[in-house]
Amino acid sequence: MFGLFDLFCVKGAANRARRTVFAAILLFLPQSTISPALSFQSASERLRQLVQDAHGDELAGRFAEAIAEYQQALAVSPRDVDAEIGIARAYRGVHNYEEAKNVLERAAQEHPNNAAPLATLGDLEIELQTYAAAIEHLRAALGLRPGDKATRIRLAVAYKSKGDAANALAEIAKVLAHDPKNALAYFERAQIYSDRNEDDAALRDAERAVELQPNRAGRLLLAKVLLRPPQRNAGQSEAAKRCESAVEVLEPLMPEAANDSETLFLLSRAYQCAGRDADAQKALAEFEAASKNDRTTKENQTEAKHLVQQANEAAMKNDFQGALDLLQQALEKDPTYGAAYSQLAKIYYSEGEIEKASDAIAKALERDPYQPDFLFVQGKILEKQGKLDEALATFERTTLVNPKESDAFFEMGAIYQQRNDRARALAAYRRAVELSPDDPDYRKALDAMK
Repeated sequence: MFGLFDLFCVKGAANRARRTVFAAILLFLPQSTISPALSFQSASERLRQLVQDAHGDELAGRFAEAIAEYQQALAVSPRDVDAEIGIARAYRGVHNYEEAKNVLERAAQEHPNNAAPLATLGDLEIELQTYAAAIEHLRAALGLRPGDKATRIRLAVAYKSKGDAANALAEIAKVLAHDPKNALAYFERAQIYSDRNEDDAALRDAERAVELQPNRAGRLLLAKVLLRPPQRNAGQSEAAKRCESAVEVLEPLMPEAANDSETLFLLSRAYQCAGRDADAQKALAEFEAASKNDRTTKENQTEAKHLVQQANEAAMKNDFQGALDLLQQALEKDPTYGAAYSQLAKIYYSEGEIEKASDAIAKALERDPYQPDFLFVQGKILEKQGKLDEALATFERTTLVNPKESDAFFEMGAIYQQRNDRARALAAYRRAVELSPDDPDYRKALDAMK
């Protein structure tokens, strides 16, 4: 069974050999998530409604709810490609990249003639910086759907990130041949030209990108190119014109970018070369303040992480007071560090200070509402407080964002067993054993129910 000391050794998915489980966990979903009206719909109508509702929750950032609805959709139609891609996106939203990748790989095998799973998988591989795999998947997707401009641009990004500028430019050229007003294509090509010091071409494409879509990224790139010395003989008037153009490009980003060191640095340079000394000095002072704040923040974050590691080591030796002191130091360095609040909650729990533990884990979840470890600790605290309905809902939420979290299934089984709900207790214990077959506590609990 789960002991107090185990809170410092929560059994993480990364430490176990666990198989992937894709089956929907409808058995554990709150009944309130299932609309009674759906029971009168046909299977296809219900499927589309669930996918639509899930997509709405996904767009609103309610990823756990989206995952639950996508799982219900997959229970209705286990091979529905829209639901599979949707749940992968939702897993990506809670940073469960392993589960997202597993879902997409399965979907690609199930739907060999559908480009969408491959394209989505390629996009995920770019985020994971596994560019060779991204290129493979994106090329396969384009083999099925060659006219997909978004996928072709992602392929160009993968090539560029891998250092293959020639292939990246070739893919962008194909996009612009069919869509000469594609701002993203111009932006990506301008970056490549800029990296190769081909400033005339970079300037032309960056100007076009900002003209079509004047966002921050495009403006910063255009300003960087404008502020470089021209690569050919140019008079002072042309240089001054470029500087004034850089000012015009950057000023619309203010005051929203008042604390953005990159924007302030470029703006100070633009003012200086445009002869606006007072504005240049003001922007430079703001840049120095923002840059110092950035450095201090990064240093504090690094120190806070190290202090939390030390606190964990102290707690493992039952030096709870020493651990508390270290965690307070960590939070002084970085008051936004969720792991420090979570560790604080574990120590308070171990010392029987449940209300303090509850407050601490609430602060951790404010920072990251989908971190499985934070959710699990909250569930344990709620369970200790006798709030079994809330604890059960929290453990369910934990398994939604991480379907491999066997500890949460085990705790759900214990609550169901306490309520004499034999069927659900057995199902939860079985899931825990499936995920961690070597855990003696899980198997003992399951055997006792048979």
